[in-house]
Amino acid sequence: MVPLVTKDYQRTTLGARQRPMVRALGEALFSPDGEASPERLDAFIEEVDSFVSPASKTLRFGLKAMLFILKWSPFLFGWFRTFDELDVEDRVHHLEALERSRVRQFPLIVVGFKTVMTMIFYEHPDELRALGYREERKRYLALRAKSAPAREHEHERAP
Repeated sequence: MVPLVTKDYQRTTLGARQRPMVRALGEALFSPDGEASPERLDAFIEEVDSFVSPASKTLRFGLKAMLFILKWSPFLFGWFRTFDELDVEDRVHHLEALERSRVRQFPLIVVGFKTVMTMIFYEHPDELRALGYREERKRYLALRAKSAPAREHEHERAP
């Protein structure tokens, strides 16, 4: 009998080099004025890691490569520090400069990470409550399931 081979869904992607970058990005994007607690930002690193770790090896490599480029990108703009060494205000200005850059890859890198990180950050229960969502947030799924059979019958009646 051939043993069953399963994927390792407990793997981690972010190493010691990437974790400070994810925290620095999270701080610049979601806590430029110190809104998020240090504990929340530390937990955010784990949330990002668990989100990207089930991805393919190629995608995980690409994400780590983009973090590497972001880390060293301040040198291309005249800053003599890495991204995670900049203070929060300078990080925000640097991300804005990258988004306006004529080098097409820079805005794509920023927007790519901003999209993924925004989805992850605002799925946290505390953030959802701050946005006004209640505990019954998944109610829309039940309502959608109830209305789905009615929609199927509407197509049958249509001429």
